Amino acid sequence: MTTVIDVSGRLGEYMLKGWILTDRICTECSKVPLMRSPPSAPTETYFCVNCDPAPSSGTTANALTSRPSRTSAAHQATAFQDSQSISSISNSSGMSRSSTPPTEVSNVPSSPTFAPIMDTAELLRRRQQSDTASAEIGRRMLKGWAMLADECPSPSCHGIPLVRPPKAGANIDPRKECVICRIVYIDEKDAYGQDRLVPMQPSPSSAVTSRSPNPALVAPSPPSPVSADKGKARAYPEVHLQPQVAAFPQQSSKSAPVHLASATSSALEDTAQSLERTLVVLSERLKTYNSGSIIDPGPIGQTADAISKVSQALTQVKQLLWSERQALLS
Repeated sequence: MTTVIDVSGRLGEYMLKGWILTDRICTECSKVPLMRSPPSAPTETYFCVNCDPAPSSGTTANALTSRPSRTSAAHQATAFQDSQSISSISNSSGMSRSSTPPTEVSNVPSSPTFAPIMDTAELLRRRQQSDTASAEIGRRMLKGWAMLADECPSPSCHGIPLVRPPKAGANIDPRKECVICRIVYIDEKDAYGQDRLVPMQPSPSSAVTSRSPNPALVAPSPPSPVSADKGKARAYPEVHLQPQVAAFPQQSSKSAPVHLASATSSALEDTAQSLERTLVVLSERLKTYNSGSIIDPGPIGQTADAISKVSQALTQVKQLLWSERQALLS
């Protein structure tokens, strides 16, 4: 009786020689599967590497005659199974020939060809717009602004959330600003009583201020007349009025760039404030995500990315504002 290690080794050895490992267990040891002789052998023989001696060219017949009952029964069972498989194959092949038409092979792919949803340039533009908005919103949220669930209704802005300025007192600021188009919106009731976003109209005071003339462009008043001789007829020198009138266009031409530069600085300051409000909104949204019972890492990562981008945009705007102020001073 060989050991388990020897049995495994002998099974592998005979399988390399062409013997076939079957699913039938030896009836004597009830442990080792039987080996079937190679197809090239003249007689089909079943052999147990644990119980039977090693078969050879002269002992194949001995192994067959030493266990006639098991070999014959195995041979009959194998022949019966082979005959059944042959008959089933013939029947199926006959049925397929008579009833199944030939299958045509098509080169057309089963799934449709992937096509981009939009133009690549438009996709890149929207991605850049989203990055800019995220950076600006992040900067504003750091300054106390709140990011809202409302999105900018402008057709040029795609999914850009609006931001709200920080509270000046106990009341909430009704203004909602877009960090891309810089349009300030407010809520207004429509005919059905639903809230809708409408652009905020400028206040009359700001309009009057914008229409008021620039003090630098106003012509200087003429000097008060001085008497040439006390107690006698007074002579009013008019020779100084002509240089003042002639100098008026030159003064306005010099002050025009200053006025434009101040308008640019004001726009940059408004942009910086909008970015700061955006950071506040993103911060509040991040707190909302973290306070839930189930934390979803997807929105948290997107919000953190938006805060980073908004912060970068705010830094760039502040650098431009500083450069503009330096230009005004020089």
